[in-house]
Amino acid sequence: MTLLRKTGFALLVAVALVSLAPAPATAAKSFGSRVLMVGSKGKDVRVLQRSLTTLGQAPPIDGVFGTTTKAAVKKLERSQIWKVDGRVDRKDAKRIAVLVSERSTKIPSLFFLGGLTQPTATVTVNRPGAVSLNVIDTISGLGVLSIPLKFASAGSQTIPWTGATATPGLWAPDSTYRFTLSGEGDTGAALSGQTKPFGLRRHYFPVPGTHSYGGAGSRFGAGRSGHTHQGQDLSAGCGEKLYATEAATVTTNAYQAGGAGYYIVIQGAYTGTSHVYMHMQRPSWAEVGTTLYPGQQIGKVGNTGSSNGCHLHFERWSSPGWYEGGAPFDPLPELQAWDAYS
Repeated sequence: MTLLRKTGFALLVAVALVSLAPAPATAAKSFGSRVLMVGSKGKDVRVLQRSLTTLGQAPPIDGVFGTTTKAAVKKLERSQIWKVDGRVDRKDAKRIAVLVSERSTKIPSLFFLGGLTQPTATVTVNRPGAVSLNVIDTISGLGVLSIPLKFASAGSQTIPWTGATATPGLWAPDSTYRFTLSGEGDTGAALSGQTKPFGLRRHYFPVPGTHSYGGAGSRFGAGRSGHTHQGQDLSAGCGEKLYATEAATVTTNAYQAGGAGYYIVIQGAYTGTSHVYMHMQRPSWAEVGTTLYPGQQIGKVGNTGSSNGCHLHFERWSSPGWYEGGAPFDPLPELQAWDAYS
């Protein structure tokens, strides 16, 4: 074979080998590296869907940005008072990542009654049998609930605790709790999940950003022209986030030019009491009838209505509620208590 033929043959073999070699793998797209919208597919969409689930929206986690994922994105945008377009650009991705990080690290062992997340225990057994999962108040040392579990074979059961007690309709008070097992017998039962003590609280502080309780004029009962002050003023920067103080339902979302400005009233699900937010920057996204969980953003601090400087005027009314037969009471002691842990 001549040198020319040998060279030609070698080139043909090289071309054949290249054509048979697998194509280089396409680098997986990281969340935030592109705009996500209806029709997008990939690992980054799956990350978005998991993040939305963590933040309480719960779309399908399938890596496909469909109409359900778009609806979840828009719901999050409305709740955070972002531009509502159902798309996630790089800026949105960073903001979502921050929200998820805050949710998972800010209060990892603190839960709220009716909150987005619940303390959860997983019981695993090696053999069939019966086991009881107990909720113990670590401060009093008393058990508040015992949940019987039956296993027909080796396996696991995951149980979230809602805050219920052994007495129907009675909810656990603010305290520190832990899960324990009893009656394991020879099942080889083991506990995982929330194995460390955790806090359970009923309320979340309404404006945990930088704030001040002000002086005597900010207090409940302070003199006003023709009336007395029915709430507690919390001075804060314009645009500071406002949060739902309790698992609640929105009963009023309105505007009063000569008084409250943009305001919202929520009715506590467990206490039956009202929580009133006034002088908000703009109308709350939460319409009347919306169900809220404690710690969910409902608006921002503003200076609307009859107001001198950005602040939250916060009122508390006894059951059955705001101008529904209840009466206003001084919220300061509660606010200070909630402020200590929120």
